[in-house]
Amino acid sequence: MDRESGRHHSRPQGNLPIQASSFVGRERELDELEGMLASNRLLTLTGPGGCGKTRLALQTAAHMADEFEDGVGFVELASLSATEPVAEGVARALGLRWGAGLSPAEALVDHLGPSETLLLLDNCEHLIEGCAGLADALLSSCPGLKILATSREALRVPGERAWLVPSLSLPDTREKVPPGQLARHESVRLFVE
Repeated sequence: MDRESGRHHSRPQGNLPIQASSFVGRERELDELEGMLASNRLLTLTGPGGCGKTRLALQTAAHMADEFEDGVGFVELASLSATEPVAEGVARALGLRWGAGLSPAEALVDHLGPSETLLLLDNCEHLIEGCAGLADALLSSCPGLKILATSREALRVPGERAWLVPSLSLPDTREKVPPGQLARHESVRLFVE
């Protein structure tokens, strides 16, 4: 995806939601995340609620969608209850069907196994064990799969790269900043937007 125009190129993007607002700041972080995903199959963005994990993950996935022949699969896990199996929720979100002796996890492996896909698992924190188990199983069975996850804590899966999402840049309150200079800070640009 072209960062300036927001337009996508040749390959399918997948089921990423369309964002209602523009993406503000974090250009360095986007570059860093792209580099990490190039060399890691599981990258988890961590940090407190509201720090921008989801938005940064969505932007990263949209920007990298062209690098995955089969696009990006987005799965919002916030509405999944702690008692519902994670594999079932993920399979349902990706529009997969199972039954007749095929479990949701097996349907996911059948679907993702031969593909080159980036799977974005959003809001894993209340399902850590289930997300960790599913990520581990999928990564060991699907060689073309990469997973980008968001969670308040790491999944603790072998090979995982956890990355703490930094705060947006803020003006120094000890300095007197001219109003015209405030827009150079990401947090100010976000609120002006």
